[in-house]
Amino acid sequence: MERISKYQLGAMIILFQIGSTPLFEIGIKAKQDAWLVVIVSMIMGLLLLLLFLAIQRREPEKNLSQLLVHYFGTFAGKIVVLVYVLYFTYEAFRNVRDLGDLTLMTILPRSPISLIMLILMSLSVYAIYKGLEVFFRVAEFIVVGVLGFYFILIIMTFISGIVHLDRLLPVLENGIKPVLQESMTDFWFPFGQMFTFLVFWSYLNEKQEMTKTSIRSFFISGMVILLTNTINLVVLGPQFTGISTVPLLQSVQLIQVAEVFERFDALVILLFYAGIFIRSTLWYLAAVLGLAQLFHTGYRRFVLPVGVVVYSTTFLPPSWQSHLEVGKLVGVKFMMNPILIGMIPAILFIVMLIRGKANK
Repeated sequence: MERISKYQLGAMIILFQIGSTPLFEIGIKAKQDAWLVVIVSMIMGLLLLLLFLAIQRREPEKNLSQLLVHYFGTFAGKIVVLVYVLYFTYEAFRNVRDLGDLTLMTILPRSPISLIMLILMSLSVYAIYKGLEVFFRVAEFIVVGVLGFYFILIIMTFISGIVHLDRLLPVLENGIKPVLQESMTDFWFPFGQMFTFLVFWSYLNEKQEMTKTSIRSFFISGMVILLTNTINLVVLGPQFTGISTVPLLQSVQLIQVAEVFERFDALVILLFYAGIFIRSTLWYLAAVLGLAQLFHTGYRRFVLPVGVVVYSTTFLPPSWQSHLEVGKLVGVKFMMNPILIGMIPAILFIVMLIRGKANK
């Protein structure tokens, strides 16, 4: 069985959580209080993370698919596993499409989006074929660079004189209600998606380090998300941030230090690429591992079939805007996130508690 270290797990959590998140402004409907939405969302996400960790601690050697089949029964469990495979595949497709649209909107507007997404899919296929351990080592290798570059961007933003803290005022102008309303829908992405690591925690070598490593990495990534979210508000202002396609990119384009350090947009795009690659590949790998568990066979035989499905579905949304609307429709209106990330894990934990008491 493949194994990962606590450092590789921590690196993967950080990169997965940051991922494509800075592409968007979390909680912007709360206007200048969007930064408060991030904080409240982190707290709510932490509560979910504690639930996921509690599930894993009770069965440290079982992954998500094994847990569902064991506690829900073979028939019901396999149906739920299949639903999660579809969910992971859907999330992989969304991230691949994110990269395609980002490239067209920024550096290669005349390039065929099909080729851009095919390159990402090829890298993901190669990473998964090389194995889970290799992929997690890639995360361990690049995490320092990603965090370092985000740190440089944040420092450069503040010393360039484009930060206006008054744009965060007045705090709670419309009360706490808008902040809570936004948090209830926005915390699923990315904080609730820590659920995905129920697929991977069982591969950890040092099981006793699982909780500490996961929570620490959760907070590190959360701080990066909070800072990038806030930078958009204090540089662009809540009104312009709300209508901006990629607010962080437009924020860093304003950086100019001593007429030497400027045009950091290429660096931001590189960071987006790294994050999207990690997120899309992890979702993709989760789907493949779920199918392997479902059919009791090696996971590599599912890499290409799932890859074909992911790549094909990226062409369904006709535009970037429709791509975003589909995400809101599926995630919020159809209650996919509350059901798959919140309700089913909670039911699983309750069943585990009941079965545990019955066996005593």
